[in-house]
Amino acid sequence: MKRYIGLEDMSHINCASVLRVIQSSGGISRKQISDITGLSWGGMTKIVNKLMEHEYIVEEKNGAFAGNGRTPGLLRVNTKKHLAAGADINHTGLRAWVTDFSGGLQKTYFRENHFRNREELLENILSFFEMIFQDDKNEEIQAVGIAMQGRVDSEKGISIHFPECENWCDVPLVSILKERFHTEIYLEHDPDCMLFFEMESMDAENVILLRIDQSIGMSVALGGAILRGTGILELPHSIVIPGGKPCKCGLSGCLEAYIAPCMQDGKIQRQALEEMVSPLAVAIYNSICMFHAEAVILTGDLMKYHGMFEDRLFLELQNMQKDTRTAIRFSEDTETAVKGAALIAARQAVNSIRL
Repeated sequence: MKRYIGLEDMSHINCASVLRVIQSSGGISRKQISDITGLSWGGMTKIVNKLMEHEYIVEEKNGAFAGNGRTPGLLRVNTKKHLAAGADINHTGLRAWVTDFSGGLQKTYFRENHFRNREELLENILSFFEMIFQDDKNEEIQAVGIAMQGRVDSEKGISIHFPECENWCDVPLVSILKERFHTEIYLEHDPDCMLFFEMESMDAENVILLRIDQSIGMSVALGGAILRGTGILELPHSIVIPGGKPCKCGLSGCLEAYIAPCMQDGKIQRQALEEMVSPLAVAIYNSICMFHAEAVILTGDLMKYHGMFEDRLFLELQNMQKDTRTAIRFSEDTETAVKGAALIAARQAVNSIRL
């Protein structure tokens, strides 16, 4: 293992640092880049010239004049080259976004996802990616982020389990896709992608996100960083009502036993929804206490119907939270997972540049 950072390493780090600054701005001057990064004028200029030479950035005149009569240029991410993509692989459908490195949307894709077993689901995923990479412009895609439903091992690139898919066990999805499409692939749990996107516009640092469909996925940020690890935050089979409804896992009173019946064949089941509120409130309250959460985001297909139960849910939580008030909000945005996956891909691509 390398135990030092050489000049070449520092050059790569500085290039990525400058590009990240440009990536996060809507247009920035050389002086601003030098001030933010702390790089010398000469070092910064050399890096900017390299990034322009490789078409990562472009310069636009802003119409104002500097004191010496020169028109200062604003540097922006090149929206025509070096793309990233995000994909949301869910039992309800396959969705993808192709973006430039600043997050500007280039194109979207969607396909329904009907499958019974491992072979059919894998074929669906491969054909969906084939459709994306067949577009001529998408040869510029340098990285793909995947928001994957079920259990994943992000470090190893393995999809451990996918809901309602026969024989789907420990599938090395990243290596399969990299071998076929020859691009960098980053596999993440779908709630982590959603929270990653949400955190971009939040001031809170301790945040919980619950994606609630026919099951429930959980992501947690502490100190602004998302908790990572295979098999952690397994909320669906936490017991919220001891001795309660039997669950398919063999236990009784699991949260999933109350979530799963709420939607059947795409239709909401009112009685099941009423029975779900108290167990959900218990799970939310326990999670808030465990992580000292400043905010909780509730999203997913089931949360589209929050108007049918939110008053009762808030009342139950209010009764539990005697001294504290955690901000709780519903999100009906169905694309936060794919947005987060695309954002992760763009960030990883920038961090990996070698000029």
